[in-house]
Amino acid sequence: METIIIKPRSLEKTRRVLDFLKKERIKAEVYKEPAKKDILNGIEAGAKQAGLYLSGKLTLKDAKQLLNEL
Repeated sequence: METIIIKPRSLEKTRRVLDFLKKERIKAEVYKEPAKKDILNGIEAGAKQAGLYLSGKLTLKDAKQLLNEL
């Protein structure tokens, strides 16, 4: 299977592409890129957690504990 990435410049073009794919019975998934603000907030939150861990105020779970939660 191959993956094709299409980046329409408007909502109308996105709808047209999705309608075409639906008519052709081609599975399509829409991925919305996160906003720059969301990315920066995630990085900032990670940096804060790293700082708390380094100062001893936060304990981290190891990979085994995380997998056991699933």
